[in-house]
Parts: sequence; C-alpha cells; structure tokens
Amino acid sequence: MKCGSCGKPLAAPDRGRPRQYCSRACQAKAYRARKAESEENRGHLTVDRIVRAGIAVADAEGLEALSMRRVAAELGAGTMALYRHVAAKDDLVALMVEAALTEVPLPETPPRDWRDGLERAAFRDWDLYHRHPWILAKVLVTTRTHDSPALSAGSEHAFASFDGLDLDPADAFRYMFLFASYVQGVALTYVSDVEAERRGAPAHNPSFAAYPRLGSAMRSMAEPWDLDELFASGLSGVLDGIAADLARQGIL
Repeated sequence: MKCGSCGKPLAAPDRGRPRQYCSRACQAKAYRARKAESEENRGHLTVDRIVRAGIAVADAEGLEALSMRRVAAELGAGTMALYRHVAAKDDLVALMVEAALTEVPLPETPPRDWRDGLERAAFRDWDLYHRHPWILAKVLVTTRTHDSPALSAGSEHAFASFDGLDLDPADAFRYMFLFASYVQGVALTYVSDVEAERRGAPAHNPSFAAYPRLGSAMRSMAEPWDLDELFASGLSGVLDGIAADLARQGIL
C-alpha cells in the first residue's frame, strides 16, 4: 500500500480501514488537488459545449438516446454539473434546436422572385434534415407553434418570398403549408431510412408479381433511390402548382 498523495509506503493496519495517506498534510494536499480538478472541469463546461455535445449524441444515435447523464459522460463531467448550466433535458433540446437552425445563416441577398425564394428555403431545410435527422419528426412536424426565434425567423424569411405579389395572408399560408408539407414529407422518408439503418433493420425486397403496375414503377427506379433527385423533381412540381394557382387568380 502507498500514500495516495506522495506515494510513500504505508504499513497495513492491525484492524480497521486501511489508511490512504501517510499524514494529514498529504490528505489535505490530495483534497486540494481534487477540489482544483473539480473547479477546472466546471470551468470548462459552458452552455455551448453542452449543447454541441447533445447535438452530437442526437445526430449519431437519435434523440431517444439523449439524456443529461449521457451528455455529461461525453463531456467527462458529473451529471449534476450540467444542471448548473441547463435546467432540464427539455431545455437542452430547445437549445439544440436553436443551435441547429442557426448553423447555416439565412441568405442576405433577396430572392429573384417568389419561386427562387421558396427553392432556397426548401434546399436549406433539406440540408438541415440531412445534418440533423432528429430535428424533423421529434421537433418540427406538428401543427403546434414552437417558441423558437430561429424557426420563426426562417419562416418569416420564407414568407418574404411572396413580397410584392399582394397575396391574401390566408393564401400565403395555404401555399406555405403545401410547400412545407412536401419538403418535410420527403424528408421523413430519408429520416426513416436513417433510423432503420441505425437499428440494423434488414432491407426488404418484396415481390410485385401480383401487382404489375406497382412492380413496373418500382423497377423503373434505381436501387437505392436517389432521394436528392426525387426531392428536386417533386419540388419543381409543387412550385408549378403554386404558379398555376397564382396565374388562375391573375396574380402572375
């Protein structure tokens, strides 16, 4: 046995618990070292570091793997130390959403027209869902309004695509709902594939012999599907539909 501070050999006691230190001076020195290390670790913890660690966990394993304990382990800190910076897991998720939504700044230049504005918004969101798949189904796909400055700023920027068209606000909402539903709907396909791969779910190769129309359509697609190409093609169709409705109203 050796002293936990200076390393000096310790005699085994005749009875009772074994000694850890050779003297009170060494015990006090070890206590001061542990306290200094604890204070140093606390000093390295910041809200930003905690949020980034939370995003890393959610990106790699999904939001269901996120916990304050898991984030603390990633940072090499005690779980309770995180609560000095973030009150609860729900607060951490809210901060993670804000950080993820602001990773890519909104365009500073105005769009050429309404279509260009919506295209830029669509591909910005498509990229977001690829980088952070957890943010879609767990956070954004809902009719409830989120108290998120970053989400509100992004939506405001997308709605600004219709500036100059003198649209009724209800029509602007209807178009935006159609647009967002398409973007998020295709993104859910991508996110589902990511989650299935993470779980190690086996790929299925069903036979469509009894369904000739379905089989012909499915065989026409490359395997695996090029979701980026399908997304762009479908987006063009959605915007064509909005353009046709604007023309019907005499706005274009």
